[in-house]
Amino acid sequence: MSDRFHVTYRLTLHDDESPDDRIRALQLEQSAELPDAVVQAMDMDHVTGDVIRTDFLDPLQLDVTIAWPASNHGEEITQLLNILFGNISMKQGIAIVDIQWDDLAPHLLGGPSLGIEALRARWQIPDRALSCTALKPMGQNTSELAESAFRFALGGIDIIKDDHGLADQSHAPFADRVAACVRAMDKAAQKTGRRSRYFPNITTDHYRIGERYEQAAEAGADGVLLAPMLTGLSVMHQLAQNSTDLPVMAHPAFSGTIITHATSPGYAPGFARKSGTEPTASRTDPERCHGFDPGLFYGALWRALGADFVIYPNTGGRFSFPYETCSAINQQARRTDLPFKTCFPVPGGGMKHSRMGYWLEQYGDDTTFLMGGSLYEDSRGIAEASRSFLQSLMHK
Repeated sequence: MSDRFHVTYRLTLHDDESPDDRIRALQLEQSAELPDAVVQAMDMDHVTGDVIRTDFLDPLQLDVTIAWPASNHGEEITQLLNILFGNISMKQGIAIVDIQWDDLAPHLLGGPSLGIEALRARWQIPDRALSCTALKPMGQNTSELAESAFRFALGGIDIIKDDHGLADQSHAPFADRVAACVRAMDKAAQKTGRRSRYFPNITTDHYRIGERYEQAAEAGADGVLLAPMLTGLSVMHQLAQNSTDLPVMAHPAFSGTIITHATSPGYAPGFARKSGTEPTASRTDPERCHGFDPGLFYGALWRALGADFVIYPNTGGRFSFPYETCSAINQQARRTDLPFKTCFPVPGGGMKHSRMGYWLEQYGDDTTFLMGGSLYEDSRGIAEASRSFLQSLMHK
């Protein structure tokens, strides 16, 4: 176990701001939270971390790596997150762009319980990309949702997950819905000879998540969907350590404000994109350089916290993530030099069947493609649209 953990922050300064003062303010805010003179008088400087490296990207922007004492996080994930982005989440011009994961694993962060390799072996899908869809809309009853699940399974979709809006509403109660959808998977498998996998949404109040997880496992579900920003990120890690061993698919609901103003590797907010859709803000505007780098947040942090699948909004869809951001998430999810099992990136949010060949070429086989509305609106019906979707992933 390392006695320190290293975090790299990108600081964006105002014209009259001292970089040394800004760095020291960060050190104090995320540790002692007292004026520097008081910290010195109390001889508590050992908690404020050490500046290991400073790299200026331009006169108003710099990357600074701080080595925090491991004792500051106290072997608790919630406190680690608090040190990473606690009070400074309410300041401007601070982005987290890198974390040295070897400092935190395996004693604190364990990563996915299964990961890409084990899931491929479990499901006997050795080398192609996976298909995924969502049961919706909220408001349909259990029978209607199960019927959609059955038709998706007839078409061969690999993973049929609940939409994140399906919870325990009266029109489709959780226990009834899970049981009915598992039966739909079994019924379709009897006809096709191949079983699709069903992931119910277990996002709920934190004290009920364990119960939902066990209900899903006992009913025969193949994995679970969780929105970790709603439940708390440490909850996902706890599920990943469960001996029941259901893979966890992480949904990005409620995470937008933490990543939409940060930078991604190779992407500087404010520089015009080829599509012409990127806002024309200055690269060194503090309001445009704040939060977690999206690749680091979804692809690495959520992976470290136990996600086997990480859903994110693909470029060109409803949410307009830049291509560079999507590529960074993919790269972080599948990096083999991290001390965790790799996880599947899951681009979604308005993907079209007509573009699937292109996205497969861009993102590769170690990807799970999430398509919803495009399948529902297909005039051929859900089952045939699903067959076509799956076929588009069989490019070899």
